[in-house]
Amino acid sequence: AFFGEDVPAETLKQIVYDTLNFDVPLVKVTEDIYSLELFHGPTLAFKDVGGRFMARLLGYFIRKEGKKRVNVLVATSGDTGSAVANGFLGVEGIHVYVLYPKGKVSEIQEKQFTTLGQNITALEIDGTFDDCQALVKSAFMDKELNEHLQLTSANSINVARFLPQAFYYFYAYAQLKKLGKANDAVICVPSGNFGNITA
Repeated sequence: AFFGEDVPAETLKQIVYDTLNFDVPLVKVTEDIYSLELFHGPTLAFKDVGGRFMARLLGYFIRKEGKKRVNVLVATSGDTGSAVANGFLGVEGIHVYVLYPKGKVSEIQEKQFTTLGQNITALEIDGTFDDCQALVKSAFMDKELNEHLQLTSANSINVARFLPQAFYYFYAYAQLKKLGKANDAVICVPSGNFGNITA
């Protein structure tokens, strides 16, 4: 419904299956409360689905349009950088630049995006996450830079990242329906993240 004729059905199906190669279980907490566990992906972040889907979709369009290289800029305070770097690792035609604030990212998340190499470059910024985000935004506003580099973002401002996260709510509903509990479903998103709640 979202992609129309832009992506052949079989290709889209393959992208979805490659993206969701891990479980997203609905776990009973109490009689009327269930939790959809979003931490079973490779970096333990709910953003793994969005990052992996966007990487595969962008890779498809790069091949289809014969582009040589697209540069992905992403600002992170931890989980976005990890999920995006892991999702894009080894995808031909794409180079990812992860901007992160020095000393303000957990050690495990920092290792998840600084140790990959290949097509992933981590840039430590002496500042806050907001400084990283400001650098990314100013890069997109720089006309001369955009003429030389094909730039895109992997933050939640990119629809290709948060759109696949809508899967969570359809999948949770389907599981609740199997249990006969879908009619009274109320979804609570324990996150301040724009991309997650927008999905």
